[in-house]
Amino acid sequence: MTFFNYFYLDNEKDIVVELYKEKDRMYFRLKTPNHHSGNLIRNLARVCGLELSKDEEGLFCIKGEIPCFIDGNNEEVYIFRLKNIKTAEIFPDGRVDIKASIPAIAKTLMSQTRDYKLDLSKTVFRTYVKKDVKFHSDLHTHMSGNIKADILIALGIYHQIRYPLYYIKKLNLKLTDEQLAPLFSQRHRVEKQFVSSGLKGKYLDRKIDDNTFINFADLILNNLNNARENIAKIRNSLVILKDGQAVFTNLEKVYIYRYVFTKGVESEEKIPLEYIDVIPDIDVRNALYQMQKDKENKAYCNNSIYQDMLLWIARGYKKQGVYYVEIADTTLVKKYESVQMLEEVHAIMPEIFYETGVMIRFLAAMRRIPLTIIKDQKTPADYLSQNVQVLRAVAMDPYVAGCDFVGEEINDIITLKPVFKEIVKICKKDPSFVIRVHAGENDSQKDNIAHSIKCVKDSLEPGQKMPQMRLGHGLYTYSLRSKKGKAVLKELKENNIVLEFQLTSNVRLNNLNSLENHPLKQYLHQGISCVQGSDGAALYGTNSIDEELSLEKLLELSHEDLLAMRNAEEKIIQFSKKAYSDKKWDFQTLCAGRSIEETLLEEMDKESGKIEDISINQSRKYDSYKELRSQVRQLPWDRIPLILMGGSFNTEKRVTRVKEEGLALLKELMDNLPPEEVFFVIGNKLSGYEKYLIDNNKGRFEIYAVVPSHITEAEKKKLEAAGVFIRVSPEQEGMGIYKSFNYEIFERRPSIVAAFDGNSAGANLIQEAKNGKGRAKILIWEKSRNLKTKAESLEGYVSIFGENESLSKKVLKIIKASEEK
Repeated sequence: MTFFNYFYLDNEKDIVVELYKEKDRMYFRLKTPNHHSGNLIRNLARVCGLELSKDEEGLFCIKGEIPCFIDGNNEEVYIFRLKNIKTAEIFPDGRVDIKASIPAIAKTLMSQTRDYKLDLSKTVFRTYVKKDVKFHSDLHTHMSGNIKADILIALGIYHQIRYPLYYIKKLNLKLTDEQLAPLFSQRHRVEKQFVSSGLKGKYLDRKIDDNTFINFADLILNNLNNARENIAKIRNSLVILKDGQAVFTNLEKVYIYRYVFTKGVESEEKIPLEYIDVIPDIDVRNALYQMQKDKENKAYCNNSIYQDMLLWIARGYKKQGVYYVEIADTTLVKKYESVQMLEEVHAIMPEIFYETGVMIRFLAAMRRIPLTIIKDQKTPADYLSQNVQVLRAVAMDPYVAGCDFVGEEINDIITLKPVFKEIVKICKKDPSFVIRVHAGENDSQKDNIAHSIKCVKDSLEPGQKMPQMRLGHGLYTYSLRSKKGKAVLKELKENNIVLEFQLTSNVRLNNLNSLENHPLKQYLHQGISCVQGSDGAALYGTNSIDEELSLEKLLELSHEDLLAMRNAEEKIIQFSKKAYSDKKWDFQTLCAGRSIEETLLEEMDKESGKIEDISINQSRKYDSYKELRSQVRQLPWDRIPLILMGGSFNTEKRVTRVKEEGLALLKELMDNLPPEEVFFVIGNKLSGYEKYLIDNNKGRFEIYAVVPSHITEAEKKKLEAAGVFIRVSPEQEGMGIYKSFNYEIFERRPSIVAAFDGNSAGANLIQEAKNGKGRAKILIWEKSRNLKTKAESLEGYVSIFGENESLSKKVLKIIKASEEK
């Protein structure tokens, strides 16, 4: 057999179908090279009724023959089917016409479990949407998550960006000897610049490697023997975790990998852009061909990287039939960066609109909590005041449609009420200004939808109308049949608030483990305006059409449901286009012949000093490390960490209800565990089952509490009195400390999780344990209703304990097995 061609069944190039020919017969081999657990291909084979085989490397694959047909024009066509669904037509000249695909959401659910429960109709989708309900907007997306990985790679080559040595090492990229020698010579020179930095060990190495660069075009074009493998590794680093569900930690890491490209700096030493014809990835190759053509276009020849990103974002939307987009971007609340961004937007957007017909506008995004993953970045306490000062000026720009509150939803939005007071003043001047809040994305803050509305309403001046308001995600609130739920529905209706839904990101980010109780249909049937967003489609392997198909198929939306969403979207599009036109005229008048830079900087200076300091978590004024320094200890390496989840991993307002049968299981565990083999790790609240552990420990076990970076006086006294050892997380919110469990335990070593209770943060900790390299053993109590759905979604990766399955016996069995290894 000879190799003929290949195609993919998904957007992320995870499910590849290789084609081979032998005379007139065609054969296929289906593989999932980026999914190492084997869950994806096993579940796909079972759903499609196909047999699994193994390839030469011992990896699972699916093999078979593709039948040949003669069509009405007497031409040969090979038809590839998955069970009864025509998936692709393959022609003798090599053309492949894809008829159906596997959406990212189904792929994630298959990867997550060993017992996938959805049927074929909800796994493989024919890629057709009825014209009258086709969505034409993306109202919820993010700048750095919008561009497909292949386009970012092509842009990196075309603009010859600097690519850090740190990522070369991290991704295990292969370089030639001719590339390695000057790179490490450069590293030696960089190393001298950090002699007096005070950094040591891995922190010093990271700093040096982050400042040692290779020209990305050189990395790919002068290294073609390794290009296929390197491109695949880089592509995988630019999308969310694939082999199962991810958590917010993974999302933050992906953004950092993307920043190398989206905030790219061009290399000082350029190379000729040769050998493009032999780049092994056709999508990267074709994008580069187009970029070279763009260089000959007067409208695009001087584009910056940012302007090219906007151009390719618009081209992508045009292919999907989307012509109005609002992108959230934190750049717009940074003084000088926002001015540069808007100057570039004004310079290129008319040309982009002329070519594509896609209108792109922006939402100035403010972080609800400071970003902690970038270690060197120090966020000032009054960062929100600074954000608002900039926002008041940029809000006048016609390309700025409104503002957004972004970041992981681990705090009550009510804490940001002073910010809303300032934003509502902008809305009074500009009634078209949109206030969008990420609210209801997970089940940790069920009041956030109601509190978001309250923040705005309470901030209105007498007689001021309710501003344009949208809520991103809107997935969780109290039951819509309850008193609180009915009150939320009433507020949504009376204030014409729009809910935005992003199904794929909800599943891939571990915020939705079951589709059965998704509230979208309930909201639609109550007459609430609902629209679709993508949340940054490129991050999640989806697009506008896949998202709409997923809503329709997986949530079983009717034609009337989709039509209601389409009508709600159209009203926003028409309103927003008029707002742009009105603001454009007003902005030109404001500029009065001055440059955009002069105008905006002058407006920002006018706002200086007018806004009071706005800071959150004012009660958390104690630095945990300084106050609890005498209790801070490294985790021991001679024993197994046992994470007790039963008190801390809830919202601030949700209290774990301790049950007698749960206490009995924990007592039995403590009575039977050998202290020389195990130590306990808990959260910061010291409540529920954690409190029982501390009160009844009597010094037998070492107990470590992971605490946020700043604590209240009451928390300080409680932790001091408990006598536990301390690990300090960089996270400022208690609900974010699950990230430190991942970094300190799940990524580094074997461990055991015993989960009695928890909601969103608990589910995240469990998912981190499943994803971690240390291969944690996860045990969930059968009486934990909140964690039951999470357990079911991880079939094959968790074990249930309870009345018939003793926690003590399960843990002792795990310890014994680890000793035997």
